Amino acid sequence: MGKSFGRWATALLGATLFTALGAGTSHAAIPFDQPRSGKMTWYNDKGTGACGTPIDAAGQELVAAPAAWWSTGNPNSDPLCNGVSVQVTYNGRTITVPVRDKCPSCGSGHIDLSLPAFHKLASPDLGVVSGITWKFVGGGGNPGNPGNPGNPGGCSGAPAWTAGTWYPAGAVVKYRNGGHYIAEHGNPGYDPTVSTWYWEPRSC
Repeated sequence: MGKSFGRWATALLGATLFTALGAGTSHAAIPFDQPRSGKMTWYNDKGTGACGTPIDAAGQELVAAPAAWWSTGNPNSDPLCNGVSVQVTYNGRTITVPVRDKCPSCGSGHIDLSLPAFHKLASPDLGVVSGITWKFVGGGGNPGNPGNPGNPGGCSGAPAWTAGTWYPAGAVVKYRNGGHYIAEHGNPGYDPTVSTWYWEPRSC
């Protein structure tokens, strides 16, 4: 979790071996709506995901799918990058997040969630959580709209701040005193008037 160098170095090595030696174990068809048991971890890398689009796993809700389910030599054109999501259920909670990245070191039942996605299901302090149920579903969403609960950048239509809601960097909220605040750093709903490292006032 949160080890950027290891993830990207492994991904680069995996891509090189894939090209040189072939795909190894792959799946010609994505097994949609077939629940499977497994485990989840989290990461917080920022850069270009395996689907070829910019990602920020510290502030966006997304998932890195296990390497076993990727079926093309060039992951940018893989079917998993074509509007596919993963639905995850744990401890009575369910989320659906788009596939935006690949986890080279994950087994077929292991998914690597972005930090805010993981936080919706369990405390990041746990690191690794077993006993989850997950499946591939259609409708990966718009990569340009990563599920930001705040109004990105502007004050018009900014939602009321809610404790316990994940706010990525750049989210703008309206506090109960009537003022607006922008998240300087992603956070799980810290009070803007108390946690001033995470928030700063926004003039509207």
